[in-house]
Amino acid sequence: MKRYKNKIIIALALMSAYIFITIWQARTYEEVHAMYPLSKSKNPQASAEFLKAMEYRIYIKELHPFFDYDSFVMAPLLEKLDYHLQKGKALLPKDSVEDIVWWTLFYKEIYGLLVPPRNDNSLAYENLPYQEFAKVHDEVYEMIMRYPEGEVYFNLKEIEQFRFKAMAILVGFYVDRSTRRYQGKTQKEKSIKAANDVVLYKNLQKILKKYKLVYKKINLSKNQQFMEYEYLSDIVYIYTKLIMNYTFIYKTQKLPTDICYSNNSQLIIAYTNKLIKFVENVKSIQSQRIYTSLFREKYTSFVPTVFKLLDYRCENLEPETSKIVQRIEQLNKKDK
Repeated sequence: MKRYKNKIIIALALMSAYIFITIWQARTYEEVHAMYPLSKSKNPQASAEFLKAMEYRIYIKELHPFFDYDSFVMAPLLEKLDYHLQKGKALLPKDSVEDIVWWTLFYKEIYGLLVPPRNDNSLAYENLPYQEFAKVHDEVYEMIMRYPEGEVYFNLKEIEQFRFKAMAILVGFYVDRSTRRYQGKTQKEKSIKAANDVVLYKNLQKILKKYKLVYKKINLSKNQQFMEYEYLSDIVYIYTKLIMNYTFIYKTQKLPTDICYSNNSQLIIAYTNKLIKFVENVKSIQSQRIYTSLFREKYTSFVPTVFKLLDYRCENLEPETSKIVQRIEQLNKKDK
């Protein structure tokens, strides 16, 4: 009799679980298709696969408070997500970059392109051995290279608004994590190797051009001001990093005229002035992060050093560079 009761309890539990999962799946399906109607896509077969992948991404997100990304519960869901993503990608026309939009949307937290919820870095790329990291780092670079000229034939406001953000996420990851592709006992050793890498230097130059193309081509996002300041800070960071890497590669602090008289130098002066004004006058998480990453000397930011170098080596950029150096110094005095 007791065994019979136990069987009934197990059967009821399994039935309840089945009903719950069925309702969960139906609700998720309706939610995804209401947000991304297939009628808006010119490639509905491909988009249908991406939306199926989105369903699995939602399951993962809703389970994530209870399970890490690398748990046995997540493994089959991640496998299905990737399966449908790759299936959708294979159905796209050659000029489409819709797969990059979805890939960034799906994996930005899972692979640590952005800071993941509750700091779960269990599947973050940065945990990979440096040789494996270099491989995925190169894959992100290839995405960045083909993204600006590509098209997305899913004519939906939400996707269009995410298109610039996707580029910002990919570029930010590639630039910020570049040192992880080098072997070294300390971060300083890795950074020196990165600064001396001619291939990386050339890649950063290409990325700078592609990022500008996307900025001109694509509407920023529904949060336009936020994304604009992200873009300005990224451009300043990349260009000053290029100048710093140039001094390492050529073992010199002398700057050629094509740096001093370049449009990029004029641009970063204008962008830096705008960013400093933003940091000075707006108290927000974004302004504090921009200050910390670009201007805060105690965090060994190379931007103040590069501006001092420009001020010393590029007479044509004075007095603008001198004023920027002074303003950065004033920001750091206030922080003490």
